[in-house]
Amino acid sequence: MKHLLAMVKPFPDCKGHKASMIELDYLRLIYAVGEMRRQCEDAQGYFVVIADEIPRRMSKWEHAYQGNRCVEMISTSPASYVRHPAGNEKTANLSGMVTAAILDKSGRQSYSSIRRSIEDCILAETILALEPNVQRIRDESRFPLGIRWDYYGVVEK
Repeated sequence: MKHLLAMVKPFPDCKGHKASMIELDYLRLIYAVGEMRRQCEDAQGYFVVIADEIPRRMSKWEHAYQGNRCVEMISTSPASYVRHPAGNEKTANLSGMVTAAILDKSGRQSYSSIRRSIEDCILAETILALEPNVQRIRDESRFPLGIRWDYYGVVEK
């Protein structure tokens, strides 16, 4: 069984304090995949950046920490997500979520929850494109190392 661990980060929000938090998340992912491999588990990490290209600062992290051995850094833009073959349905769903949130006067749904939902959809689509046979695990008690990953899945061999 192959374990897939992934995190998604929006860009350009990569300055100052937030940059160091993103860097720590990247290091956490490298450590987790490395630790699983040391325990003879098949594991792969994906660090997905929502941007047209990988920011230079993040590319430096990749080289400094030699993360490309176990974590693939990928950039994807929301525009590419919408242009996906199923894009029309996804665009309609996204439009509905945004409209509902804007019209909802109760304050139950915040903009951050909308952003998080969009990031989650983009991440799930990206992982599915890379690993078509992945089965997503949402039960956090099964997450490796007890870390709340943005995405955890397995591929049966």
